[in-house]
Amino acid sequence: MNPFAPFARFVAPSIRSGCAQPRPAAAVPCPVQTRTLHMTIDAASITPLRRLAMRLCGDAFEFMRIAICAGGTRIQVWLCVQQPFADLLGTTIVQRFPGARMGGHAEGGAQA
Repeated sequence: MNPFAPFARFVAPSIRSGCAQPRPAAAVPCPVQTRTLHMTIDAASITPLRRLAMRLCGDAFEFMRIAICAGGTRIQVWLCVQQPFADLLGTTIVQRFPGARMGGHAEGGAQA
């Protein structure tokens, strides 16, 4: 009998022969709550906005999605950040970019 038979589910099928060593299951990361901020902003402000979000949130900055509005002078922006940083980022954006129009917040990374 194979002494590693109880661990067969942890071993890749291609190496389930006699001398395969068991490997532990990969740790599943704890899901982090995110919030997506939706806004429109002047096209010239998009790079400073991205830099601000990266500086304030660091690794808590999940993604940024942009779409050009009709006319090309304004851009729709979706910023997804981890929950604790959403209020700070939203407040800072309103202060630094007076032309930004906030469209709402969505829980869990969903788009508003």
